Amino acid sequence: MKHLFLTLLSIAIVVPVSAAAENQAEETVAMTSPDGLDFPVASDPKELTPLMERELRGCFDYFWNEWVSDPESPTYGLHGGNYVGLIENRRDAPLCFAEQGFYFAAIVVGVERGWITRQEGYDRILVTLKSIEKLPSKNGHYYHFIDPDTGLRGWNDTKAVELTNDDTATMLLGAIAASEYFGGEIAERVEAFYAKVNWKWFTNPETHFPYLACYADGPEGAPTEALAKMTNEEGFFLDWGFFGHHFHLFILAAGSPTPEFRTGDEGYYAIKADKASYGDGEEFIRARIGAAFNYQWTHCFIDFRNIEDKLGRNWFENSRHAAIAARQYAIDKADEIRGLGPNSWGLSASMAPPKNCDPNAIAYSGMYGSAPYNPSYKPEEDGTVAPYASSAFVVFTPKESIEALEYMYTIPGLVGKYGLYDAYSFKTCSDGVTPWIGKSYLGIDKGLVLPMFENYSSQLIWKLVHQNEHIQRGLKRLGFRRVNASK
Repeated sequence: MKHLFLTLLSIAIVVPVSAAAENQAEETVAMTSPDGLDFPVASDPKELTPLMERELRGCFDYFWNEWVSDPESPTYGLHGGNYVGLIENRRDAPLCFAEQGFYFAAIVVGVERGWITRQEGYDRILVTLKSIEKLPSKNGHYYHFIDPDTGLRGWNDTKAVELTNDDTATMLLGAIAASEYFGGEIAERVEAFYAKVNWKWFTNPETHFPYLACYADGPEGAPTEALAKMTNEEGFFLDWGFFGHHFHLFILAAGSPTPEFRTGDEGYYAIKADKASYGDGEEFIRARIGAAFNYQWTHCFIDFRNIEDKLGRNWFENSRHAAIAARQYAIDKADEIRGLGPNSWGLSASMAPPKNCDPNAIAYSGMYGSAPYNPSYKPEEDGTVAPYASSAFVVFTPKESIEALEYMYTIPGLVGKYGLYDAYSFKTCSDGVTPWIGKSYLGIDKGLVLPMFENYSSQLIWKLVHQNEHIQRGLKRLGFRRVNASK
């Protein structure tokens, strides 16, 4: 887990693209549609299957139960369940800041479905927000990993833990959903939190792309000499100048409540967006490593079904084509890689079989992905499937994702206390019948499944986030427009 972000950075070679001068003008959202929003969420209610209901409840229980429950702790209230099920004492596993956004979404879903009371949900979110406000940050941006005991950076406050706009933004999206759902003091605190995030500070003034990360101690904080050479004196490292999971950064930055912290649309329209297709499938804008989460993350909170940008790009359709390609890739690779197939698909960053197959060892890889991907990229092909990947595609490929879920629930040992474990492989560390299983849970992985299942069923998280005036402003400033509004 510690090296996931650096692994992704090492393969994210950014090509600088010139951008137009930034528009400084403050804009307001024109509420012109009959429903009062420029970008409403169309209702399309669907019943969850029994197994979807079971998996959704498992995701919720995981977030609700695995938290810092000590009121004296500086991280009181935060979610901290990474690797639960694998190691007894997770003191060496820091808290991941991004997963707090999924945690907030989970609490909203739990209240709405009657699994906890509204007061229980409200109280938990409020104490968590109060703790977050006290954590170290810079210009509103927080650290990627947090020590659960001290609230400082993970791994004994190491300089190598970076400030992250992406994790900050993910936390904020979940907090926005909660603020719209609960209102009151939660809404006031979330508004204040959003207002203090200086997106412009975390943006490359030449390319207009958000920086990838910031080492608060400058280049000397970078974990390797190679990374230090790519880090400027302020500590900023490369930038998000390519297609990936991070589109929420552009939306949140463009819609900021604080005009002087807002960015324009130059960076968004300058990203490197390579098109490709797999086999006979449709062409789409591909992620560099083909990992499923790239096509899912922002979609957990933003409904792109009926909107497109000024270039006519519909990101929902883009992810749908990516999901179809990911499944077909697994089908085509079935003869070569044992365990892949029409119901065993979804290659994405996840736990990985340890090199020595030690059942108590922790291994993680950010090198799993499906074609099409960057021609220079060579993915890991050890047969590891991440169940969350096919499940979180459910809004794009409901039939295929549900069939995969049903199959995975039949795999011996893959279902634990909180539903499907993080990963499995029939090729590596398997006894030939029973697969190797990454018997643990990760917040960012279970976190993708929960809002996607709920959005498939009720569109709840989408509707809440789209109610927020700043999200509406951000979409408008980026030039999105409604299409297929009758759907």
